[in-house]
Amino acid sequence: MALTRLLQTLLASALLISNPLIAEEPVAAQPELVWCLDHFSRFHHYEDNSEPYGPSVDLMRELAKRAGFSLSFAPRTPTARCLRLMAEGKVDLMSNLKFSDERNSIMFMLPYNKSVPESLFLRYNDSRNIDTEAQLRHLTLVSIRSYLYSPSVMAFIQQHPRQTVTVDSIEAGLEMLLRGRVDALISPTVSTSDAINNTSSYRQRFRIAALDLSRHNSGYIHIALSRTSKHAALEPLLRKHLADMVADGTVARLYDQAIAQSLLLPPLRPQN
Repeated sequence: MALTRLLQTLLASALLISNPLIAEEPVAAQPELVWCLDHFSRFHHYEDNSEPYGPSVDLMRELAKRAGFSLSFAPRTPTARCLRLMAEGKVDLMSNLKFSDERNSIMFMLPYNKSVPESLFLRYNDSRNIDTEAQLRHLTLVSIRSYLYSPSVMAFIQQHPRQTVTVDSIEAGLEMLLRGRVDALISPTVSTSDAINNTSSYRQRFRIAALDLSRHNSGYIHIALSRTSKHAALEPLLRKHLADMVADGTVARLYDQAIAQSLLLPPLRPQN
């Protein structure tokens, strides 16, 4: 009996020597971070019952690969709800966000590309040449409630509440403009252009005014990591790898192409 146990011990030792992987501890699983997102024209498409795809998804997958985490997708979720879930620590990541102090208080904001400034949309048969901010004071405007505008536009809207109507969606704003209830719509350029080009009854009915609402400073978009996420300690690592992706041209390759493909509306026609 003792000889049998001795032989078993020697055999087990021989197996460990010949296959050292058996003696190693299991490899720790990668942390899994949940990305909360909605459909966002040109940047990420998110249809029902499918994974999202597009430049934003390619960028987030590359960040996950470099930083060593597993990326998973929340069900398609409106941005306002994603922000609440981020504040509660129930999801980890968002992308394509503009900066605000309120957002920065609940999320680490990691900048990675210049944002596309919003535009002033007019009816196509409106011949007025709107190219200065002062001219906005003579217009009745409609804005989108959930959209975070640039500081200069936000300041104008807050200072002139009587001439600005707020609606819940781009489509609602376009309908008001089309029916002549307002003079102009201040709205995100790419998403609004897509909404127009994808709706047959809207095509050739609107145009973008010459007015530059960015004041030559378009700001940045950010990837955000929830400050209450159980993976919040990864923030320096994500920030480093995202900065590397900016430096090596990865972000520009993905995002500049998406912006270039945006089918923007006809520019302001020359005045006679």
